[in-house]
Amino acid sequence: MADTLGGDFIYSTLSTDAGVTDITTDIYNARMVPETVSNLTTINFYLSGAYDASLEYFYAVWSIDCRSDLGYNSLGLAVAVRDAINRVTSTVGGYAYHGVIEIGGTIPPADAADVYNTPVSLTVRRR
Repeated sequence: MADTLGGDFIYSTLSTDAGVTDITTDIYNARMVPETVSNLTTINFYLSGAYDASLEYFYAVWSIDCRSDLGYNSLGLAVAVRDAINRVTSTVGGYAYHGVIEIGGTIPPADAADVYNTPVSLTVRRR
């Protein structure tokens, strides 16, 4: 199995958490939500910082975009993500991952075709 630098941990945790899946099941390991998706409430996540393989420990920072048509729904989704993955340790793909969350301010839509986005920063460590 390929090393996904924590992406498998994020997807596995979010896609099996009832607090998250009660809001949306559209969760993507991608910089953008696929254009074919019509659901306005989605999560997409991606590696947002450089992974430094020279370190003697694993440390990666991911961005999780919590998107919805209403600002408070976007924030609610970000809180559900926090509740699912913040300070959680889980073994996925043979690695024990641990995540820590920071929630940013909600960004309003850029135009009529856009939705609200509450960015979440996830720091992932593993053994």
